Amino acid sequence: MPEGKRLYRLMCLIAKAEIADKAADIFSEHGINVEYRMLVHGTASSEIMNIFGLATTEKVMISAMMKKESTADLLSEMRKKLYLGMPNTGIAFTIPVSGGMNKLFENIDRMEKTERMEENMEDRDFSMIIAIVNQGFSDAVMDAAKPAGATGGTVFHSRRVENSTGKPFWGISIQEERETVMILARNSRKKEIMKAISTECGIDSESNGIVFSVPIADVEGLG
Repeated sequence: MPEGKRLYRLMCLIAKAEIADKAADIFSEHGINVEYRMLVHGTASSEIMNIFGLATTEKVMISAMMKKESTADLLSEMRKKLYLGMPNTGIAFTIPVSGGMNKLFENIDRMEKTERMEENMEDRDFSMIIAIVNQGFSDAVMDAAKPAGATGGTVFHSRRVENSTGKPFWGISIQEERETVMILARNSRKKEIMKAISTECGIDSESNGIVFSVPIADVEGLG
């Protein structure tokens, strides 16, 4: 790694509101600000939700940017204080962030390759699959993903920002209201899940969906 270059992580926690509040306090104690907080809901069956420590569907997701070297201690502390991995608690994970904001679009396609080179080609077990579809089609995404190996997902609602170049760029005629489905999956199942979602809920479907994935660096609370 070039001298002086730092690696960063986006840490996310999905949990009950009271656990998310405690996690935010832990972040604050480490001098880390919570950048985003949003209401989300799960899609898995009650049995799967219990196994993954997400017994109820209504959840809060918080996220914060931090230096890579801070993540191990913070994840360990959250695991101990929040009992991540136990029933009805939550899950925390980190996403590698590469490049400066002014080179974001240039780096997106190279992110995973660059990150692996910088960290001596370390192996990763998980990726976050993200599908963005028209409102009302999150169930269709999960119906397609589960037979391919997905065990559950997290959904949040979003709104498209009007942009005259958006439709020609993506080739999509979309509603303003959208749903985003996030699926944490093992890399051994990633391609099959993404292919299944693209086939059933792709750009040419009624869902008008797009699907992509980002690498996950660390996970706590998931077996």
